[in-house]
Amino acid sequence: MASIYFIVLKRFILFILLQGLLFNSFDLFGSFDPHIALVFILTFPIKINKINFMIISFCFGLCLDLFSNSLGLNTAAYLTAAFSRSYILSFIFGSFFDPLGLKLIKNYISESSFSQKLLYLLSIILVHHFVLFFLEAFSFKFITLIIYKTLASSLLTLIFCTTIIYIMIKNEK
Repeated sequence: MASIYFIVLKRFILFILLQGLLFNSFDLFGSFDPHIALVFILTFPIKINKINFMIISFCFGLCLDLFSNSLGLNTAAYLTAAFSRSYILSFIFGSFFDPLGLKLIKNYISESSFSQKLLYLLSIILVHHFVLFFLEAFSFKFITLIIYKTLASSLLTLIFCTTIIYIMIKNEK
């Protein structure tokens, strides 16, 4: 169990630094940033119970807020994505979902269909981005802008996150 927490700590630091130092300044068309730090939530070990996962996700979002000076927006979005992750996993993977956490993320990737993989990634990314951009605008008056930014940033994030997850799987023992 200690090795799992060591892996979580390494990923925590790596994705905070990557997102904070490199990808926050990556502006496509002036306003679209890939949020590759979502890989931390997407590949978080299922063995760790939900309370610890929520606390770690809160700290993760708070650290990202400190880097990006976003006043708690990342914290709320990452907590929402972390909370909805188990429900999304059980909905998409059904009986294949392992609530006890005996399977690794590479088992989910290698033993599931392409549509399940895509649906899992896309649903977590859409939940995160919608909460982030809705809290940023904080008004239903800008709902078309929120949806536009959510879809455009989600596509960019999906490309980067998929690439990083497959690189992580290739390097996983």
